[in-house]
Amino acid sequence: MFLKFIKKINPDKIIVFIVEDNEVYAKTLQTFIYNSFPSIKEIYIFRIGELCLMELHRNPTIVIMDYFLNSQYEQANNGLEIIKRIKVQKPETNIIVLSAQEDFQVVIDALKQYDCIYVQKNEDAFKKVKQFIHVIFKRKNLRTF
Repeated sequence: MFLKFIKKINPDKIIVFIVEDNEVYAKTLQTFIYNSFPSIKEIYIFRIGELCLMELHRNPTIVIMDYFLNSQYEQANNGLEIIKRIKVQKPETNIIVLSAQEDFQVVIDALKQYDCIYVQKNEDAFKKVKQFIHVIFKRKNLRTF
């Protein structure tokens, strides 16, 4: 009963997960999203995907996932493995793959099989992420201000 009450009060609670092993890049993206979307109050950063999986109970609206997550932790799963596990647990989660991935088959798998959005890491990446967040908000009828 109490949980239903909370959901009615705050149906638009937007939570974003950033899964990125480059701490500076992740913090810069986090700041960019906070500045671009004042309605987003919670953005969590995870340096490896396994930690993200442990927090899925928070029901993130959007997960921004790097593909290469083992640059600092060799045993970490790559982004595609984490995406598969997210989609099993929370199939409604919107995932943006933000990566320098050059293997076109990985991109195709992420887009088609797991219903992800792919953004190439380059000088326009943050702008594109912002555009896709707007698209996701519109699709879910969420406020972007």
